[in-house]
Amino acid sequence: MPNVLATLMLLIWPLVTVAMYAQMPVQRAVVWSVLSAYLILPAATEIDLPLIPGLSKYMIPAFFGYIAACATQGRLIPLIPRSALARLFLAMVIFGTIGTVLTNADPVFVNRETIIPALRPYDALSMVMNHLGWLLIWALAREFLTDREGVMLFARALVVSFLIYSVPMLYEIRMSPQLHRMIYGFFQHDFGQMMRQGGFRPIVFLEHGLWVAILTAMAFLTALVLARDAAPGQKAGWYRAGAYLGVLLVLCKSIAALIYAAALLPVFLWGRARLMLRVAVLISILILAFPMLRGAGLIPTDEMVEMVAGFSADRAQSLGFRFHHEDAFLDRAAERPVFGWGGWGRNATYDPLTGENLSVADGQWIISIGISGYVGFIGYFGLLAAPIFLMGRAYRRAGREVPVLAAGMALVLAVNLVDLLPNATLTPVTWLLTGGLLGYLERLGQGASEPESPVAASAAPRRRNFAGLVGATTPMGPRSLL
Repeated sequence: MPNVLATLMLLIWPLVTVAMYAQMPVQRAVVWSVLSAYLILPAATEIDLPLIPGLSKYMIPAFFGYIAACATQGRLIPLIPRSALARLFLAMVIFGTIGTVLTNADPVFVNRETIIPALRPYDALSMVMNHLGWLLIWALAREFLTDREGVMLFARALVVSFLIYSVPMLYEIRMSPQLHRMIYGFFQHDFGQMMRQGGFRPIVFLEHGLWVAILTAMAFLTALVLARDAAPGQKAGWYRAGAYLGVLLVLCKSIAALIYAAALLPVFLWGRARLMLRVAVLISILILAFPMLRGAGLIPTDEMVEMVAGFSADRAQSLGFRFHHEDAFLDRAAERPVFGWGGWGRNATYDPLTGENLSVADGQWIISIGISGYVGFIGYFGLLAAPIFLMGRAYRRAGREVPVLAAGMALVLAVNLVDLLPNATLTPVTWLLTGGLLGYLERLGQGASEPESPVAASAAPRRRNFAGLVGATTPMGPRSLL
């Protein structure tokens, strides 16, 4: 159970978020409010309040950050993107939710004692509200991280955050993962899963050690992107940061994250921007096609398990366990492939005698398909990959070559997307990155030779911007929510 400090942190962090927007430039406030909340606040904890979404490390920077951004900028931040492709994917997510509810108006009968109720119209609102956290962060990033400085700010903040976070990570690697229990009063996951290779892997204040590992891998690769992009006198510093984070990644003891980083390391070190972007596009296409390939039996799962067994019997057993349960979920999803089964465990398989849930879902892709069907999966993952697909076309239309910074961050995003196949490591950091890249490309598509922050040109004091929310004219002109 969370202690008093965990509850207190969740209660005061809305004020911290608002203070960031009041005292910082809006670009910095967007980035640091999301990163600080996610890395510091307690995991697996939420405070339910009436009329507003529950307070959690996901919702606080999204909901209160959005309100603060609207107040300080004197306008509503639009939730609908300019890009037609991104609009299509977003529509599939939102309206697919309605389709899920309409096609699941029947209860699921497990046995006489276990009946999972049908979905009601109210559940459509609940499911849409579940999207609100990532949607608001994505919208804030898309609106304000729209120039080179915005993308650079995110990249530097991610690297600096994990240079700082390495201190508690190294403590847990040496002393065992206990910080969340010591500070917030409970351990957020299964302690046994933090024991690897005769030692420990860190979890700090995140959901699992795998989440820590993939974000460390992203920070490591981002440091290399910054080194490639930096002026000659600054390259060495970023390379040193990258080397340190690379060692930290090894100490995280996550084979998957380490394989991603090692496989793509030559591309990040020596590949041209065009190659980086092509690799990111190829990865994104394979991710969107993966469920169909997996369902058609074109993914050699048995051979993969045998290959892993040559390195570690325990890892091979874990991989085989995942594949077994994915097969069960795919069989279940095949019964309602378009809009899925909805939530509340309707997408799972059960023991007909005991009513026990026999399913274990690890990958974000199989969770999305089971709950939202292929419509929801394509919309959700397509929205994440949209800036990767749009980047090359946007720069060609602008008559410019794709720079290393943009292509490198697109490839960092692709690394996170790859990890959504074995794991559900979708975090606010992911949405911050994909939203920022999309906003960058949307402004580039408007013909700006060097995308400029939508707030950089305005030197109006914050008090005047705040007044714009209640009627004063703002330099940007009126903006609707949609």
